[in-house]
Amino acid sequence: MSSFPMFRKMDELCIQMMKPDSGLPIKGQKYFRTSVPSSFTGSELIEWLMTNLEEVDQAEALHLANQLSAFGYLFSVFDASAPVKEDNCLYRLQIPYFWPSSNMQPDSIEYAIFLSKRLLRNEEKHGLVEYEAESYQKLRELLGHMWDFVQSQAEMQLKLFKEKKKSEKVVFDSQEKAYWRIHRPPVEPGTVCCIEESYGKLEKRIKKKCIKDYQRDVRNYSVDCFQFLKTVQCVQIERLKQILKTKPWLKSPKSLETLVSWCDQFSNYDPMLTPPRDPGNPWIVDDPTLWQLNANNVEVPTERRVRRWGFSIHELIKDPIGRQVLETFLESEFSQENIRFWLAVQDLKYSPSSEVNAKVAAIYNEFLVAGAPCQVNVDSQTLETVTKALKDQTVPLRYCFSQAEEHIFILMSKDSYPRFARSEIYRSMLAAAQQQGSKKLGWRSFLFGGNHGPLKKSQTSRTSPQGFYKNRDEGSTARLQNVVDMTKKSTLEPGDAISGTQPKNSPTFTCDGADSLDVEVPLK
Repeated sequence: MSSFPMFRKMDELCIQMMKPDSGLPIKGQKYFRTSVPSSFTGSELIEWLMTNLEEVDQAEALHLANQLSAFGYLFSVFDASAPVKEDNCLYRLQIPYFWPSSNMQPDSIEYAIFLSKRLLRNEEKHGLVEYEAESYQKLRELLGHMWDFVQSQAEMQLKLFKEKKKSEKVVFDSQEKAYWRIHRPPVEPGTVCCIEESYGKLEKRIKKKCIKDYQRDVRNYSVDCFQFLKTVQCVQIERLKQILKTKPWLKSPKSLETLVSWCDQFSNYDPMLTPPRDPGNPWIVDDPTLWQLNANNVEVPTERRVRRWGFSIHELIKDPIGRQVLETFLESEFSQENIRFWLAVQDLKYSPSSEVNAKVAAIYNEFLVAGAPCQVNVDSQTLETVTKALKDQTVPLRYCFSQAEEHIFILMSKDSYPRFARSEIYRSMLAAAQQQGSKKLGWRSFLFGGNHGPLKKSQTSRTSPQGFYKNRDEGSTARLQNVVDMTKKSTLEPGDAISGTQPKNSPTFTCDGADSLDVEVPLK
């Protein structure tokens, strides 16, 4: 019996279908000179449902068959995305192990083993499609600490799989692919995952503790728990009192005015308030043109996209093309180290733990130490705070540059961004966006001049933010590794201002050069 009541009836129906005497006529079928084992046609499925279920007409039987297909109880042999029809298309029943009632939410390790097993087989027949290849790369990065186990499991399962008969191999391979197509579907318009639990149900489970919960805890955990809860409540009260004293609260009319102004400004960019017309909404018209026009690597961004950069610096830097244009503008003003430092800190926050120490040392030597090649303009108090955070064992190392990052961001928002909004580069970008279709008006042509059309590779590496951090997926180690190597080499030269020492247990680097700055910073 299924542990999920919602699947009980579908389980019982599929068990009836699998009975050899009264179930579906599952047998080998001929399809264009090809033998297809353990399959049945769509017309046989609809006829069986109409015969064995009470008061079920053709339309209801067809709907029920599509529901069984959506939940993974049966699948099409050749076209996975095609709906069930009453024709001669071939279908196959899923084995009970792959029913959603038996394995509702498989973990990522099982999916990684499945993809690795596919890669070990013939690439032409069992190669990964685009979305599976992307998932494989993400899982390899996520499960890097146990990837040897994943590979060994894939090799062992493949060895057992090769011992099966040819017909059994074909059937099981199609059933396994159909199972993962249900539980890890491609992210495309129109794709619906019936197995995924709704957000509303998950939200209901996340509840804040009420008075009854605290009272139950007190009864269960004696007086010590009561004292602890009382202390927690006192801390919360003090924190709220401090917020009332320090937070610059706005009056209601001013707050409402700001909110209305913000809504008016972004109303044209809200697809619920202003639906896109030409091109239309991809989720409605099934046309991905809108996504293609707003892709990260588009030659000419749309006018709406460029105008949005003028709203605030937040809208500018969250756009990949906007960040590249801003870096080009700052490079023309010889202050590109600010955006490069900010991008470096953002990359550090999402880096693997194994790379944090090296990147922290590289960022410090590249941007903050006295006489650094790209030294940023931070005051002595901020630099001292960063130095203390590097030595403080209670502060996570990936967040040690938070105060310097905030200082640089405020500097860019108050100084660099207003000049960018009035600059010739931004006006040229807007002109290029307004006259899309002309190759001579590509945004790269306005930034670099002379060479119209696509940007050369050398120019891309010079101006792209990915020049410092190639991309988040690769860990962005290329440029940082160079700085780390330079830091290691400098330990051999006693006259240098920056020297690096890196013991096994507690890697450190020493910073000399300022009158009052002579610290040895241990990396946690």
